[in-house]
Amino acid sequence: MVVSYLLFAYSTVIGFSGDIGKLSSSAIPFITVAKGVIGAAAFFAFLAGMTSTLGALIAGTNSQARLIFNAGREGLLPSFIGKVHATKRTPVNSLLFFLSGTLLIIGIWGLGHLLGGHGASAGMSAGNLFFESSTFGTILILLVYGLSNLALPFYYKKHHPDLFNPFRHAVLPILGLITILVPLYYLAKPGQPTPYNWYPYMALATVILAVVYAAVLVKRDPSIGDRIGSIVADE
Repeated sequence: MVVSYLLFAYSTVIGFSGDIGKLSSSAIPFITVAKGVIGAAAFFAFLAGMTSTLGALIAGTNSQARLIFNAGREGLLPSFIGKVHATKRTPVNSLLFFLSGTLLIIGIWGLGHLLGGHGASAGMSAGNLFFESSTFGTILILLVYGLSNLALPFYYKKHHPDLFNPFRHAVLPILGLITILVPLYYLAKPGQPTPYNWYPYMALATVILAVVYAAVLVKRDPSIGDRIGSIVADE
């Protein structure tokens, strides 16, 4: 994968004769180069892009549905989400839950653009949806990764003090946290155009809701923290 990525990236830059301005202004640089070099045969580049996109979507749907399925079995989400199909034994409820949530996000995104006066003229397209939603999602993912790095030293000191290694379980996680703070700052810094300037506040609201939801779950079932991940580990 690394070799292929470097080869395609290098070929794309060479295809633009090193003109960074033209490269950055192209919607899909690799396709632009393919059209200019191989003409009609660029169809295969489109085909490769389509199959890779579909493959990524299928893999992403499976992985997210699996996480949601486990959350239903462990009590983090309603139990019906953790049920499988009676005969095919597939996690159909978690798949439907995930896909419904995805459609809801798309609907809210489109409605927000329309109500905010940022319709088609502002790039209300599938590509723009990807850029905007991935930016918001990246903020939340970075927060999760950052908190995981921060929690690791405390976890080992409390639960596995005999295995605690200062470099592995303290220095490296802190370095990871510092590294994560850099892109997090640039994604959340003030002065960004709409809707990107909303995302830090939306992420903060999501974190607050998650903390409240977690507090309610723990109060209702104090043992829920011990069950999280246990089913997957047993399997």
